[in-house]
Amino acid sequence: MNDRTPPRQRILTGDRPTGDLHLGHYVGSLKNRVLLQDEYECFFIIADLHTLTTKPEAEAIRELPSIIRRLVLDYLSVGIDPEKSTIFVQSLVPETYELNLLFEMLVTVPRLQRLPSLKDMARAAHLQAMPLGLLGYPVLQAADILLPRAHLVPVGKDNLGHVEVTREIARRFNQLYRDVFPEPDALMGEIPTLVGIDGKQKMSKSLDNAIFLCDAAETVRAKVMRMYTDPTRIHPTDPGHVEGNPVFDYHFAFNDDRAEVEELAERYRAGRVGDVEVKKRLVAALNRFLDPIRERRASYEATPGLVDQIIVTGTRRARAEAALTMRLVRAAMGMDYGWLKEA
Repeated sequence: MNDRTPPRQRILTGDRPTGDLHLGHYVGSLKNRVLLQDEYECFFIIADLHTLTTKPEAEAIRELPSIIRRLVLDYLSVGIDPEKSTIFVQSLVPETYELNLLFEMLVTVPRLQRLPSLKDMARAAHLQAMPLGLLGYPVLQAADILLPRAHLVPVGKDNLGHVEVTREIARRFNQLYRDVFPEPDALMGEIPTLVGIDGKQKMSKSLDNAIFLCDAAETVRAKVMRMYTDPTRIHPTDPGHVEGNPVFDYHFAFNDDRAEVEELAERYRAGRVGDVEVKKRLVAALNRFLDPIRERRASYEATPGLVDQIIVTGTRRARAEAALTMRLVRAAMGMDYGWLKEA
């Protein structure tokens, strides 16, 4: 009788090291990563090459080591366990470049140009023309996802189209050669898009409308107290709208006292509670949510060199898996060239 445990399916997801992670990242992807790390074999990528698509300047690259360390601290602080999951740096896996080049042969320019997310990224970066690297962003993502042969990709709403490109590339490769890659599924969080504190656009590092996972309690209070609420409400006694109200969106997403949320919503609709009280309750709820995250972060920060060692260990693990994948790829394509082993 075979009592071996069947291999677990794999997850690949990650973030560009462009700054600290915020509550939008948590509900969009981080929460699922923590929940699934016991069920799946998880690979979490620090996608530094992707930053070059919009920030190729030398001064931006010099900032990457510090940002990468802070990003890993964000991962650890929300509960990602480096003993269970592989955290690695994209550019330190050489096979990434090779697989990206091979995948570029399997997708057309018009297919990539149909992705609205690329135009949004170019606009946000104030680019006058689309760089080739940015156009190929989804192809590089496909290489990231398929190097560990991942089955599931927890993503935010903006990246759904990119995962579909990955599926198409995997399908195309398997049809042309032989089955090497799974066609990965996308997994969105319960709240695909969290509005920023300005109430206008999604929470974003670049729009100054974010509450960060590393924010101190007083910083959270200051940000919440300037949040937009119901623009139609003039006085606390006016009936207010809960739906579409950013303050209540955050209550529903982060307040663990569901009875309090329902009571506040009922009173707000009836004009029996003011915005200030609703915001103060939200400050308390967000800080209850963030306090364990702050504690874990402080614990990891207290051990010098620990974050670097986690990155080194994870990157070695990712490189070993990537090397195996590329052996499978070359063999499937007939490009292993065994007769040139001495070269």
